[in-house]
Amino acid sequence: MKRISHCLLGLLILSLLQACAESDPAPLDTAPVMVPAQTVLIEPGSWLHSFKSYGLVTPAEEFKIGVEVSSTVTEVLFREGQAVQVGDLLLKLDDKKLKLRLDGARASVAEARANHEQAKRTHQRNESIYKSGVISEQTYLQSEASFKTAEANLRRAISAFDIAREELADAAVRSPVTGVVTHRDIESGQNVTPVDRLGVIRVLDALRVESFVSQKDINYVRVGMSAIVTSPGVPGQTFTGLVDQVASAAEPATGNFEVGVVVDDAADLLRDGMSAMVEFRGAHQEDTLAVPRSALVDRGRRLIVYRMDGDTARAVQPTLGVGNSDIVPVLSGLNPGDEIVVSNLRLVSDGQLISRVNATPEG
Repeated sequence: MKRISHCLLGLLILSLLQACAESDPAPLDTAPVMVPAQTVLIEPGSWLHSFKSYGLVTPAEEFKIGVEVSSTVTEVLFREGQAVQVGDLLLKLDDKKLKLRLDGARASVAEARANHEQAKRTHQRNESIYKSGVISEQTYLQSEASFKTAEANLRRAISAFDIAREELADAAVRSPVTGVVTHRDIESGQNVTPVDRLGVIRVLDALRVESFVSQKDINYVRVGMSAIVTSPGVPGQTFTGLVDQVASAAEPATGNFEVGVVVDDAADLLRDGMSAMVEFRGAHQEDTLAVPRSALVDRGRRLIVYRMDGDTARAVQPTLGVGNSDIVPVLSGLNPGDEIVVSNLRLVSDGQLISRVNATPEG
């Protein structure tokens, strides 16, 4: 009976072992995982250094409306927003006293001219008879002095007349420029002096954008550098500009540098206070090695690229220059002909195998 039990136990053990053998899992597939990604070959080429900043449209040239003489305004002939031409009458001053002054100056000139003519004739006569010994030298010198005094008095009278005439002309204030009135600060009946600002005219075709450039870009900005200006206030339009001013020191509050750009706006589309974007364009740089900005990966505040080593991606941290929104120049760390990964970068890490997709050269 014990022998039968041992046999049954043995058969049971064999059955269990066979069942376990049949349930063993299939061996795992250990083939390496390859990430499909696009790569490019980087080669030296021509590169235009450009960058952007924001600012506001301001007048490049303004004319302050004022007066040359103190008087009372009798009539104001301009308003804000009005277009004016060179020579347009802007305002009139009370000219009663100025006319009287001019009349007095005119009379003084007539009197001085008569005295001058008389002194001249007397001196010429005395000079003639003095040579003949008829009059004394003292008499001759006195007539000569009187003639010079009359001559000086005539010059002073003529100068006073010219000033009075100009002051009367200044009572009618005219525009010396063509532009648009942006401010009116005067009404009829007010007393004005030469230091008062009575209004402002913005000169047409003379606008500028006051922008602020970061410290990483400011050393690339030069007076005379070209720029392209756009504004959301004039959608679809671009304007050419030239840098005319670069601040030597940064704004303490922001650390940015003020840069002025004169804008060509012949169509008079831009307006004071409009926001604008300025794209600064430097000179073309030849034989520059650059990488697409899309190839850069931020790893712990380090910008790296993945350079191909055979089929393996290797992380490289190049030294980069100041680029634009699309391209960044390489100062060191990469060489012409290097192949770098430009797509699927979120799946790529150092040592990752890459399956190339549409590899193309970057020229």
